[in-house]
Amino acid sequence: MRNMIALRNFIGNARAVEILKRAIQQDRVPHAMIFAGPAGIGKCTLAILVAQRLNCLSPIENEACDRCSACTRIRAVIESRNLQCLSLKSGFCGSCPNCRIRTKCHPDIRLIEPEKTTIGIGQVREMINEIMFQPLEAKFRVVILDPAEQMRAEAHNSLLKTLEEPPSRTIIILVTTNPYILLETIRSRSRLLQFGEIPQDQIVQRLIDGGKPADEARLAATLSGGSLAAAIAFNSQEYREAREKALHFLELILNKGGFSEASSIAAEITKDKQIFRLWTDSAEALLQDIYYASTAPERIGQLDLIHRLQQLAGAVPRSFVVSVIDAVRKLKSELQLNVNRQIALEAMFLRLGSVK
Repeated sequence: MRNMIALRNFIGNARAVEILKRAIQQDRVPHAMIFAGPAGIGKCTLAILVAQRLNCLSPIENEACDRCSACTRIRAVIESRNLQCLSLKSGFCGSCPNCRIRTKCHPDIRLIEPEKTTIGIGQVREMINEIMFQPLEAKFRVVILDPAEQMRAEAHNSLLKTLEEPPSRTIIILVTTNPYILLETIRSRSRLLQFGEIPQDQIVQRLIDGGKPADEARLAATLSGGSLAAAIAFNSQEYREAREKALHFLELILNKGGFSEASSIAAEITKDKQIFRLWTDSAEALLQDIYYASTAPERIGQLDLIHRLQQLAGAVPRSFVVSVIDAVRKLKSELQLNVNRQIALEAMFLRLGSVK
């Protein structure tokens, strides 16, 4: 784990990382920055790594040494993310392994995350009161709000006043998937760095380096949507069960199977919203592989199914496969509207049956 998290080998978004490294080297780091991009690509981790490099006591070739007291305490901020007390349902006992990691965190590196669902005005005011004073130990205090778009309106306004008169030796980093939810006046006072999805080949290599088998790493990367966090959390057994049901349903669509069998599958997979979401993700990934099966088999992510995928690819025009992909993506977007999942899936089946 220690070798995986460092500026020198941060995965993806090399241009943004290089901009940050150059700003640090030239001592021109903006007092306020917005890290914007898809979820799960490491924006918050990168913000903490920037804090580590800024405050390292013995940097080596413009990289944090990862050994000095400042580096190890800032790294504890990364390690303590999402750690809950093992002794108490909520709170801090101070003695369990998770709490001991939390006690090692650097006092000048603050990660502010939502309490329940939002970042409230109380959290922001506490932070503002704290940064009125000079850092306790660090050369630069670094405050990270993640996800910043979940700040309440009054928290936005309170933060804006601080950005108008930024305190010395303090850097504020707003981590967000959508910077345009933030106040325009906040955006205008911050340096925006835009991040993109991580290339699949880089995710595959990172997973293999972490001990995953190559075929599972390839599958997880294909389904990650460019998110390393999603790829690491990927549950192959759960996915394969959903994938088999998705492939069966797609076979019915592409081979003009009967509606009664499709309806039976729809009734089974739409009972639970999370399972259905996994089903739609697997259906979309399968259709992508079917699209490539006849022309670019090297781009297939699910090689264990290559023969079945090639059979389906040879049975229908590619234009129809594209129509099915569009229909599945539309179905996924409709999930956000709380539609009746079974009816929506059955309607898609009937609609596609009339297209072919």
